[in-house]
Amino acid sequence: MKGHEAICLLSVAVAALVAAPAEVMPAYASPAPRAAPVAAAKSVGSPNEGHLLGGVKLEPKPYLRLLPGHAERWGLPELVGLLERGAKRVERRFPGSSLGVGDLSQRGGGDVMGHRSHESGRDADVAFYLRDARGKQVNLPHMSPIDDRGRAVRAPGAAFDDARNWALIEAWLTDPQTRINRVFVSEHLRERLLAYARRVGASAPVRARAAEVLFQPSTAHDDHFHVRIGCPRNQRACLEFVTREAPKRQTTPRGRASGPRRRAGSAPVDRPAAAVVSAPEDFESEAPSAP
Repeated sequence: MKGHEAICLLSVAVAALVAAPAEVMPAYASPAPRAAPVAAAKSVGSPNEGHLLGGVKLEPKPYLRLLPGHAERWGLPELVGLLERGAKRVERRFPGSSLGVGDLSQRGGGDVMGHRSHESGRDADVAFYLRDARGKQVNLPHMSPIDDRGRAVRAPGAAFDDARNWALIEAWLTDPQTRINRVFVSEHLRERLLAYARRVGASAPVRARAAEVLFQPSTAHDDHFHVRIGCPRNQRACLEFVTREAPKRQTTPRGRASGPRRRAGSAPVDRPAAAVVSAPEDFESEAPSAP
């Protein structure tokens, strides 16, 4: 009898083991692959003969809007950051302000239609702040020339906003992270901004720097600021000023282009082309604005 009970108990134990769910072994996920290191952005060559490596894209913000019809949104992080910080500083001082931005550079740099520069990620076109008779900002989908009396030619009733535009220039010149090379603008607006800075008691060093940086090139810039930042530190392939443009490649009798060639699909060479550096005032920075 005892043997029979032992056999019964053993059968029950075996049945319980069979019916019990198998122990779930912890699953160990294979380690995620490491992301490839992001190469530092580089401006190679000059503003008019160069290219851009690893640029960043300018995105709209509550205080910064992208003007339609301008597709080139890429630049060095130093340029994109300058635009964002400057617009934000103006908005803090004048709540509700929004900075309009046009072209920067193409993603990889190089020629940009309608411009003689904007090739190496250091240039940006920025619309002027405009105001109405009550001092409220006027936002246009386009840039408007400003006449000698400060009136917006393409926006009746709107005028150049001295306060906001000077606040932007002051923010750029005192930015702790990015150095300004030039701000191209027509002479009558340069004088207007400097006169306003004197009236409001802007610091002498900032006014002196503004007088040095604000500059009218060979082509009139009466509908926007063209801001150009200096070469970031430790970027030896970056050329500070414009260069004499290299001659275009010629076509041989067999139809093949002569001159240096780059294998299809290969990356641009990380060095500037040999060129003679010109003084900034010798260069028309971009083509005349469309009417």
